[in-house]
Amino acid sequence: MSGMSRPLLVFEKSVLGYGDHAVLSGVDFEIPAKSFVGILGHNGSGKTTLLKTVLGLIPGLKGQVLWPGGSRPRFGYVPQKERLDPIYPLSTYAVAEMGTYRGMDLLGRLRRDGPRTRVERCLAECGALELARKPYGDLSGGQKQRVLIARALAAEPEVLALDEPLAGIDITTQRALLRLLKRLKHERDLAILMVSHRVQAEKDLFTHIVWCDEGKAEMGPAERMLSGGRVSEVFRSEL
Repeated sequence: MSGMSRPLLVFEKSVLGYGDHAVLSGVDFEIPAKSFVGILGHNGSGKTTLLKTVLGLIPGLKGQVLWPGGSRPRFGYVPQKERLDPIYPLSTYAVAEMGTYRGMDLLGRLRRDGPRTRVERCLAECGALELARKPYGDLSGGQKQRVLIARALAAEPEVLALDEPLAGIDITTQRALLRLLKRLKHERDLAILMVSHRVQAEKDLFTHIVWCDEGKAEMGPAERMLSGGRVSEVFRSEL
């Protein structure tokens, strides 16, 4: 399969940010297809800016963002769970079902695309089907993340993108979620991009790392990027 050798995404001398404000500059690397990429850095270092650019939520300011496959792949997005406060009154099932929505019409009514069985299957894959009837707001942090991952899977993505999925969750639950992501990657043949400001629980999972630090983003294989004193150098306050 010749397409398998193409990178998922290429940044060429890109500047990323908002309006006239550059957050990251000189972004110049390729994200390999089917990789598990950790986007790491301190809070405020540009990690979410990079992820939003990949998702197409904000445009690059300069340079190029290229999709060698010919078009942007389908994404499943897992936002920071704290950003979903307004939908807490909804049931767990309703939150997961949002992954099947294609958009909103002029009357603001959500159009749904996908059978009920797809939502139930995604919840089951994430170990959350028994939570379907419960109010989303009543769930624990780890349970909410499982539901948000199911929501992203309901979009039938080729790429799963997660923004700080382990924040505010105990280490045992973090490890369970990482095992889930590893399994989903292989079973669904996904690429995964995951933003984090920690490396303790995830460092044996990533195939590649992007360091965001002081307005720059550097990428490489995880083994090299996490070797020697690099982790302690970049994350002194986290270890």
